This record gives sequence, structure tokens and C-alpha cells, in this order.
Amino acid sequence: MKALITLPKNGNFPKFFTDENIALANSLGEMIWNQEARQLTVDEIVARVGHCDAYITGWGSPALDRTILDAAPNLKLLVHLCGSVSGYAGDAVWERGIRVICGNDFFAESVAEGTVGYMLSALRDIPQYSTALSERGEWTRSGVYTKSLLGKTVGVVSYGTIARYLVRMLQPFRVKIKVYDIAPLPPADVEKYGLQQASLAEVFSTSDIITVHTPLLEETYHLIDEKLLKMIPDGALLVNTSRGAIIDQAALERELQTGRFQAALDVYEQEPITKESPLTGLKNALLMPHMAGPTTDLLQVITRNLLQESADYLDRGAPLRHEITRERAAMMTVNQSELIKKMKGKL
Repeated sequence: MKALITLPKNGNFPKFFTDENIALANSLGEMIWNQEARQLTVDEIVARVGHCDAYITGWGSPALDRTILDAAPNLKLLVHLCGSVSGYAGDAVWERGIRVICGNDFFAESVAEGTVGYMLSALRDIPQYSTALSERGEWTRSGVYTKSLLGKTVGVVSYGTIARYLVRMLQPFRVKIKVYDIAPLPPADVEKYGLQQASLAEVFSTSDIITVHTPLLEETYHLIDEKLLKMIPDGALLVNTSRGAIIDQAALERELQTGRFQAALDVYEQEPITKESPLTGLKNALLMPHMAGPTTDLLQVITRNLLQESADYLDRGAPLRHEITRERAAMMTVNQSELIKKMKGKL
């Protein structure tokens, strides 16, 4: 295997490439490392990628476009160490027959775990209790009503990879699960987990907890609007770990200010949010800075797995275990800021 590793030697690099992973990479073949403390330019990549059979990317790496492909006649594999390959694998990749693998499954499982954590934290009011005790020495907080996840009705918006992991993780809590998706639910999952396919209106009007896992596409921009938000029952919990622009944030801010329901938000239409945001300071909003997944320790695990998988495929013809097809890639979340500009331009 001969690979160009595009991640710059700063920022997130040590999270992916520990000393052990650097040694592993070098043991698997000839690695061309980005020695800069910045992303390489396309011209710099063209000068380096010539005889490579793998192109390895992370957040912010240049997309594998026609210019790079024209300079890499031996290229067979795009290895993206993060989640969505949208913005990294364009039409030219599929037309050339380049295979694609990424960390999407690892990311999805970690986000599902994070979602459960957010549910429990919000329902039990963990941040507020911890702050009251550590900062003010308050042992109890009168008037606070905590809730359990056990036996609740959970509404799931979209049944993709993250939601499938989440449904499995929720089983010990004996929840009833309603799922909205444009496609029929897998019969095996319906039978095994007792899933009930439902409309968006039913999910929002009858669930104790609503969790959003929709990929951000033009078709799903502001999928959750003011009408749906007003359907949320009093006292319910809304969790969003997908993308902020799936929900009309202005409408969400208005509804949360009424205090009718809770929200646990990991994503926002504009990131990062500032202290001036209407969301900050709301007692019924658990705000997190886009941290649902993956956890930091998983990045090295993902890198190790994908490096070994790449060498097994390229050098020994082993099957790919984390391959992304063109059809699956088309349903992955796109760049949020670019989509918001595009959608606002249509108004």
C-alpha cells in the first residue's frame, strides 16, 4: 500500500495518529505525510499523489476531485477517517470506480451513545444539580421535577445508521419506540424491537422524548417547523444530535421560551452559538457544543481500523468492511453553512 495522508501535523492530528498509529501506518506500506501545519493545496497534493493507491482524508482535507484523480492513475481507495463523505467524494470518484471507506459506522454508534447520555442528563437535570452543588454548595434544589427514561415513549425522526444503534441501546429502558422515516422500516427490526412506524405529526404529538437523526439535505432543511414544535406535549424532551438546520431554530427558540418542554441540543444553525443566543440561559435547554460523537478516544480506534482495512484490501484483496456506496453517500449530511446560504437564496 502507498498512501497520501493529508491530515496536517497540527490540530486534530494527534487524536487520529497516536505514536502507535503512526508506527502502524509506516509498517503497512509507504506513507506520504503532510508535514505542514495546514491543509495541503490541490497543487501540493497533485505533486505528491502520483503513485499512491490510497488517499487518506480528515476534516477539512481537499476533496478528491478530477484534478487530483488525473494526477493519480493508480488510486483505488479513498479513506475518510471521519463520518460523512459528502464534500470529499464527488462524482469523479464514483465514475473512476474508486472505492470509499470511512468512519461513519463508528461515528454513528458514538452519536447514539451520546444521545442516550443527553436524554438521561436532561431528564434527571444532572447539569443543574451538579452546578448547584459544586458552585453554590446546594445539596438539594426545591421545586425541581426529575424524570426517568424507563417506560417512556420515544419518537425517532429518521431510521438511519445512528437511529439503528440508538434503538438497540434503548432496549434495557423498556421504552415504546415510534419511528418516522420515508422508507418502510426493516421487518426484522420491527419484530425484534417492537418499532411502530408513524407520521411526523404522530411522533411529535404523542412522544415523551423526540430524538432527531435526519441527514441534512435540501429536502430536510427546516423539516421540523413551528407547526410540529407546537405539537410537542407539555413536559416532553426534544433531542437534536443531527444538524441544527433540520429544525427551524427561530421557531424552536420561541417555543422553548414558553417553558412548555425541554430540549437537549448538540447542534445549531450557526455554530458556535454565542452568549447572546436566545437559547443561552434557558433552564429547560441543555446546550452542548457539537460533542455527541465521536468521543476523542475513538478517533485513534477508527484510524487504526481503517488503516488496517485499507492494507488488507489493497495488498491482500480482502473485502472492505466499512465501504460507502454512491447511493449511501448521496444520503449523507451535506455542509450546513453552504446549504443554509443556498436555501436562503431561494426565499
